[in-house]
Amino acid sequence: MPATTQTDLAFKSSPTAYLNVLRIFACLMVLTVHSGEFFYIGDKGQIIREHHTWVNNYGSFMRACVPLFVMISGYLLLPVKEAGSVFYKRRFTRLLIPFLFWSAMYAVVPYLLGTTNAAQMWHDLYIIPINFAPSAGHLWFVYMLIGVYLFIPIFSPWVQTASKQFKQFFLLLWVVTLCFPYIKTIYPELLGEAFWNKYHSGYYFSGYIGYLLLGHYIKQYVTIAKTRGFVFGLLLVLVGYAITNLVFAHQLPFAKDLPELELSWAFPTLNVAMMATGLFLMFRVITFKSAAAESFAAKLSALTYGMYLAHILILVQLFPIINKWLQQPVLVIPVLAISTFAVTYILIKILSYLPGSKYIVG
Repeated sequence: MPATTQTDLAFKSSPTAYLNVLRIFACLMVLTVHSGEFFYIGDKGQIIREHHTWVNNYGSFMRACVPLFVMISGYLLLPVKEAGSVFYKRRFTRLLIPFLFWSAMYAVVPYLLGTTNAAQMWHDLYIIPINFAPSAGHLWFVYMLIGVYLFIPIFSPWVQTASKQFKQFFLLLWVVTLCFPYIKTIYPELLGEAFWNKYHSGYYFSGYIGYLLLGHYIKQYVTIAKTRGFVFGLLLVLVGYAITNLVFAHQLPFAKDLPELELSWAFPTLNVAMMATGLFLMFRVITFKSAAAESFAAKLSALTYGMYLAHILILVQLFPIINKWLQQPVLVIPVLAISTFAVTYILIKILSYLPGSKYIVG
């Protein structure tokens, strides 16, 4: 019997190895979302309504991508086992330096390609400490993640000492805030909101912190059998997807702008949280049969941050080619997403061999 087979027979998959697969899938989901944007967002931000069916069919399912990233962070990082200063140094070295590098690339590369002028390039460079540049809208995620990481060591002592019931109370209040985007279509100002006060009663329980705690909660307290968890997760995904898809279709005929159209696509909404939770439970059934497969998934997962940072540079170059070839959104969107994933992976993999590559690929 070959040695590799003997090794595989003795191999026992890590109980958290599925998180690497989940992170890879979430990365592909992001690329699919961005591949669909060509078909419903115009050059000046106006709504294109012609190809809405497949934009909605793909995009509604993929909205769970960002929550999944935050839930994985909560699963792996809470509670923090190290001093806050050590946590910040370790996490922000990996987070910030590649972010700054690629932020600069989104200013410089369009200029080198002749799609922007020097004034725009310098504007996009000096705005980095303030906000993302127009050509790098996907980097909003990193600004959000910076805030989440800053809060983790502050949040962690409570997570470590709070009871299961107290965490459930927090999550219940968070779930209530996930309904606010819909309530605000009827009552735009809730629970003390006014033009002079944007911090309503539920503000401090809202947003991405809930996903962070949810990831921790699943690790700590969800002991349901994997098969039953898969079935329950699938049910959550189907219900959440149906709501997301139907609301988008409902908004399309009369939506005046993208925020109104994307009401059900907002990440902190109940339907998106249902899909993210469901996918998390479904992916728990994944185990690896060989050390080589698990190692490959871990290495690919480690590159997804760099891939996320870089992928728009590839996406915008591939879109005209693939769109001209396939023409129909039902084909263009998935093929563009998968092609961008593959090319970006190759690029980041090559860069990972450079000295000091952690400052480029994370």
